[in-house]
Amino acid sequence: MPHTAMAIDEIMLHNGDRISGAVVRMDKSVLQLKTEYAGTLFIAWDSISGISSDSPMRILMKEGGARTVMSITAENRNSIQAINPEAWQTGDGHLFKGEAAMSLNIDRGNTRQEEADLDLAMEWRHLNHRIKLQSELEYDTAENEKTTDRWFILAKYDNIVSSLRYYGGKVSYKTDRIADLNLRLTAGPYLGIQFINRPTTKLSTEFGVDGVKESFDALPENTYLAGSWSLDFSHTIIDDALQFYHRQKGLANVNNLNGVVLDTWTGLKIPIRGGFSTSAELKAEYSGDALAGIDPWDLAYRLKFGYLW
Repeated sequence: MPHTAMAIDEIMLHNGDRISGAVVRMDKSVLQLKTEYAGTLFIAWDSISGISSDSPMRILMKEGGARTVMSITAENRNSIQAINPEAWQTGDGHLFKGEAAMSLNIDRGNTRQEEADLDLAMEWRHLNHRIKLQSELEYDTAENEKTTDRWFILAKYDNIVSSLRYYGGKVSYKTDRIADLNLRLTAGPYLGIQFINRPTTKLSTEFGVDGVKESFDALPENTYLAGSWSLDFSHTIIDDALQFYHRQKGLANVNNLNGVVLDTWTGLKIPIRGGFSTSAELKAEYSGDALAGIDPWDLAYRLKFGYLW
């Protein structure tokens, strides 16, 4: 039978303390314990020496496979990857989640201006397989003339080797008609490291090599190899109230190091009930290979409204 929230569990810590409550789950080296006196506690798995329970607990082993136990001891705790794992972790189901965010501004006064930005991110997981899709649309006009017309699409596949390491491949497509970029198509493999993966703080980075195909209005089509990197960081400043995030993606042409391409997103997100959120974001783009007369830096300040499912 599944481990229920009404169970009475006792957590033994390495310092000799004992805490009673109901184990919700353990994942990413953090145990969630529901108590009547302090709400839900988050306890580092490394600080726990054992668990005893009055009802069966479902555990996922690091070497694979799930089983049911009544207790966890100091001898077997290091072989456990998760307690009460989700269905996608055991292979019995799939995880699908996503987030959509939009900012829209329409001015009708001395200046006729329209701005529409749409971001979409989705993730699918099953066992150690993960697929991510990300897309962005920015379309702005002023006095009925386009001032921004930019598309970006990224598709990635990850194979999760361990809680810290993964590898995969990606393909991306970008166009920026105002900057005369008709096409930037990239594809290549990468290695990823998940430095921190806690409920409140996440930090990961990826390094790879991409084949790049570029097409500008005033230049012949160009293909080259580039070193690629990305960084993804988020930290909850106030629980369920405020989160800081920073994402970065970059390309460096191996034949021309001045042709660095960099995209960053930095912002503060405020969760709202029902999966809704609002965020204030600074998006910065740098193109070292920008054509003459075009500023290599492009900054955008955005107030976005999103929905997470």
